[in-house]
Amino acid sequence: MQAVDLKLTKIFAVSFCAAMQMLTVADGSVRADDSKSPQQYFADRIKLEAGQPAVKSIPEIYDEIDFQRAVQAYIWATPFVALSEMFESLARDYGATLTRQPLFEQSVTPDYRVFTGNNTTIYSFGHIDLQKHGPVVLEAPEGALGGVDNHWQYPLTDIGPFGPDEGKGGKFLVLPPGYEGDVPDDYFVVRSDTLQNFFLLRAVPKNGDVQGAVDTLRRARLYPLSQAANPPKTEWFNASGKTADATFPTDYRYFELLAEHLTSEPPRPKDMTMLGMLAPLGIVHGKPFKPDERVRVILERAAKVGNAASRTIAYNSRNPNRIYAKGSQWEFIFLTKSATFETDSYLDVDASVTYSHQAMFTAEGMVKKVVGKGSQYLAAYKDVDGNWLDGSKNYRLNVGANVPVEDFWSVMVYDTETRSMIVNNQVSGRDSNAELKTNGDGSVDLHFGPNPPEGKESNWVKTLPGKGFFLYFRFYGPKQAFFDRSWKLDDLVQK
Repeated sequence: MQAVDLKLTKIFAVSFCAAMQMLTVADGSVRADDSKSPQQYFADRIKLEAGQPAVKSIPEIYDEIDFQRAVQAYIWATPFVALSEMFESLARDYGATLTRQPLFEQSVTPDYRVFTGNNTTIYSFGHIDLQKHGPVVLEAPEGALGGVDNHWQYPLTDIGPFGPDEGKGGKFLVLPPGYEGDVPDDYFVVRSDTLQNFFLLRAVPKNGDVQGAVDTLRRARLYPLSQAANPPKTEWFNASGKTADATFPTDYRYFELLAEHLTSEPPRPKDMTMLGMLAPLGIVHGKPFKPDERVRVILERAAKVGNAASRTIAYNSRNPNRIYAKGSQWEFIFLTKSATFETDSYLDVDASVTYSHQAMFTAEGMVKKVVGKGSQYLAAYKDVDGNWLDGSKNYRLNVGANVPVEDFWSVMVYDTETRSMIVNNQVSGRDSNAELKTNGDGSVDLHFGPNPPEGKESNWVKTLPGKGFFLYFRFYGPKQAFFDRSWKLDDLVQK
């Protein structure tokens, strides 16, 4: 009889036992032995005999294989599951349909639990179901910015200055996978490889004209191409202030949501390898998801580890592209040159989960470096000393004078657990359009903590003891000084 060599033992141990020191066995029970090292634990239980697995080890090895596959599937599928929950929420919480869509007239408020929303721009977004409606027309008005993503949050087209309409608006025709019908002229054609898709439009108030931004988005229309000769009216209802939750589950339900939506989409060639990993777990296109107790227990634990792994990758990225400036704790939220998260040779799964764990919707205009156009984003998860931001402590952020923006800048505070706007019965952020107290050199000190600094309440955002938080700093219409980093954003300093 021969023990598994040390290399194989470490592979098993690091991915699984080092994380939880427990093993799901064939009968679905969970065993743990904290007295042994992970390496010894597996060496004792998983044996090879003459190059073959010991019969008693086979069930445990398969449990481990399925567990590892499930954890990696959790990380890989995050953008897909995030949009799946968004589609569910739009129907469940808002009663939205193709021709009845939400418009956040007072922007997004903390009542709506949604990844890194903000209260400084006017939004509309919704679900485009090509399976139900066939080809769909989205009429985008002049002045709207946004785009259309497929179910994987892969940007299919930008709308606005970075899109084919060049900011003038126009008719976008979204076609389902494999569509071979006639395509009429005078449309911007968008071919999707998924049946379920997502659109987002936003309008930035000019000179404080919020109503003008709302009116811009109200001119948008959605309808099936089959009704283009006499299109129905699109009803835009005000969704601001309504309580809803679009954040995806992080427990076993994650895999239920993945299975329900993934098996309803046509399999894509680029996903075949991972689909093969999911098949032994019972997630197969066109088949109902009915896991037995063994698989269910494995998926419950895989969700816990997958959630922890996603948060580690997102909040403590090891990607060198995250660095905004040498020595700075501020990080870029897009870690690839394209909003597709594709490099020249692979899909950067870690960059994808870094973004989709905490944000929703991608567009090339969010990563293109065009002076004075679009927006750019920085995130801070730690203070100047590299410590996690803690809601029980007080911090100061000095925003230097002459922030390099054509339009305005904003800082939003998000709950690290929900990745949504902090709920503090106050404001969730501050921006340059507000009445902020400035320093003599033109800079602005912003304060974050449970208690306001005396006389500086207008520059303060209340944080909550017992909760972690992170910040997004948005640059609307970024100038050259942002891109060449001749202007630098300071780190948060604990007071």
